[in-house]
Amino acid sequence: MTSTAAADDWQPSHDRPRIQAAFFEDLYERSEDPWSFATSDYERRKYAHTLSTVGAPWCERTLEIGCSIGVFTELLAGKTGELVAIDVSERALARARRRLHGRRGVRLVRASFPEEMPTGRWDLIVCSEILYYLDTDTFALAVNRLRECLEAGSTVLAVHWRAATRSYPLLGDEVHDRLAAVLGGWHALDDRRAQYRLDRFEGR
Repeated sequence: MTSTAAADDWQPSHDRPRIQAAFFEDLYERSEDPWSFATSDYERRKYAHTLSTVGAPWCERTLEIGCSIGVFTELLAGKTGELVAIDVSERALARARRRLHGRRGVRLVRASFPEEMPTGRWDLIVCSEILYYLDTDTFALAVNRLRECLEAGSTVLAVHWRAATRSYPLLGDEVHDRLAAVLGGWHALDDRRAQYRLDRFEGR
């Protein structure tokens, strides 16, 4: 199954540069939990919704892109045999390692997506609140990486905040509109809420 849309024929509405690792390291230096992942009611509801739409009761291998301090990682670990969670911030990963200490089947890796995406076949890939940090070129590469995984049979789950911002290169709605356009042949679920969008793409 293939898509007719090309990943490089699109420009974001405000072509800002990619958010770099230093931005996140600075945030985590100033706060243990900059986005209140562990305490926010919004995050709690979003996490529950995301888990309910995974699409399978159990996955053998899962990749979480942008795991931050590991709050959702801890929940996701109960749905999979092997979970690889990546983040660009070493400070965030240090907190995730403390949270998930002793949890079997979970591996936390410092990596920049999409350039350093771990190799292998994934049953599930979760991109939560991460793709709108990418600029035009890296977003196109990210979509191509996800398309290759879908062609190999993966499920891709994308979840992003919808509110307007001038801080990020992309808006949440832009991210999801583009994913649906390029990966439309695999689009299995469009579940929008007032604050965020959730889309699932099925490669099986």
